[in-house]
Amino acid sequence: MLASQEVRWFLKGPIKAYPDLKSWVETSDPIKKRETALPPKWTGRLDDKPDAYLIVPDHPDMGIKWREGQLQIKGLQSALGTQLFTGRHKGKVERWIKWSYQGALIKQAFSRWFEKTEAGGPVIVEVSKTRCLRKVRMDPQTGDIQEVSAEHLVDRGGNLEVTELSLGNRSFCSVAFETFPDDSEMHGAFTRFVNAFLQKLHGVELVESNSMSYPAWLLEAAGHN
Repeated sequence: MLASQEVRWFLKGPIKAYPDLKSWVETSDPIKKRETALPPKWTGRLDDKPDAYLIVPDHPDMGIKWREGQLQIKGLQSALGTQLFTGRHKGKVERWIKWSYQGALIKQAFSRWFEKTEAGGPVIVEVSKTRCLRKVRMDPQTGDIQEVSAEHLVDRGGNLEVTELSLGNRSFCSVAFETFPDDSEMHGAFTRFVNAFLQKLHGVELVESNSMSYPAWLLEAAGHN
C-alpha cells in the first residue's frame, strides 16, 4: 500500500506541441543531484502494452487498472483544494492510496477483467504512455531534497513525470507531481518540491481547469462522466 500526495494536469496534443515542457522536464536542474544520478529519459511500458483502465462510471475517486502484469487499485483519500504554485500555476492537490497486486494467481483471477468485449461487462479504456520521470529523495531528518536516478528506490521522496498519452487516435500530455509517504510532515516538502521545479517552467501555463486525477480525466476523455 502506498499513500501519496499529488497534483496533476492534462494538456491536449502530443509532447511535440509543447517544446518548452519537453525541454523543461529533460533539462531543468533546480535541485541538487546525487553524483550517481543518471540523465532523465523517455521510456514506454516494459511489456510495450497500453495500461488498461476499468471505468467506474460517475466516480472520479477510484482508479482500477492492469499495468505490466499488476492489478493496481487507487482510491481518493481526501481533496486538499486548489493550490497556487510559484504565483503562476494552479492545481488541485489530493491524497491517494494505491494497492498493487501481482503474481500468477492475480493474473489468473483478474487479467480477463481488462479484456475488451463486444457487449456487456465493464467499460475498458486502453491508454498508451511514454514518460519522462524525475525522482527525488527527501531526508526525513533534515528535510533536504536530492535528485536521484529514476530507477533508484527511496522510502521517502517524490516524482515529477511528464507523460505523452494516446487514447484511441487522440494525443494528450500530463504533468504530475507526487510525494510519498503521505504523513503529517509531507505537505510542506511537497510544496517545496513542486515550487522548485515549476519555477523553471516557462511557456506553459498549468491552470486549475486542466488539473484533475487520472480517473477524472478518463471519465471526461472517454465520455463517461
